[in-house]
Amino acid sequence: MRTHPPFSILSRVYDRLMAEVPYDGWAEFVLAVLGGFGFAPRSILELGVGTGNALIPFLRRGLTAAGIDSSAAMLARARQKLPSVELLQADFRDFELPGKFDLVYSAFDSLNNLTAASDLERVFTNVWRSLNRGGWLAADLNTPQGLKELWREDSWEEDGVRLVYGYDPSSRLGRLEAWVEDEVEVHIERGYQPQEVRQMLLKSGFINVFCLTYPQAKEPHALSDRFWVFAAKPHHAQQGGA
Repeated sequence: MRTHPPFSILSRVYDRLMAEVPYDGWAEFVLAVLGGFGFAPRSILELGVGTGNALIPFLRRGLTAAGIDSSAAMLARARQKLPSVELLQADFRDFELPGKFDLVYSAFDSLNNLTAASDLERVFTNVWRSLNRGGWLAADLNTPQGLKELWREDSWEEDGVRLVYGYDPSSRLGRLEAWVEDEVEVHIERGYQPQEVRQMLLKSGFINVFCLTYPQAKEPHALSDRFWVFAAKPHHAQQGGA
């Protein structure tokens, strides 16, 4: 049986599976954190836009938006919902956009799909180039503990969809088989520790780099399953002449 690319056949049922995801809560959380720094973004770029659900709360608040995703199937569904939003199929590691944004946003562990630390560092370099001076990154990631707990060897099945999970602690990689109508696609994610992500961002030239749990807005601890990382591009940025 042929294995399909990630987020291809899953796009058929993605919105149904994600019906309880707190997209509005995440948007309110991020904007509140940034508001604490006196920052109110007017434009947003989402990495891993998927079917567009996470952008909708920002559009309702009047932000102009664009989105990037590697999956043509997911983007096709996003374009049906968000016909006025610029949505591009691209790789997070090497995308180039003509404009810059106040906020680069990535939700629901999209960045965990980068399974090599060097690739995640490349993404942060691209984020820097895509931000206006004084702009912010806000991204949600799974920790190794999160993948261990959420992707342990187990399975879930409902309405013709079957998810089979596995986790390898030695590599910190989680594996998900998603079966839809007897077709399958495979996802691999790597868990990242807050401190290592923070160090990558500082290395890339970001300032005000910190991590928080949602919704408590507390510093992550050893057993935290996921975290949000925030980082600002300085007003007098020097990297790459940006």
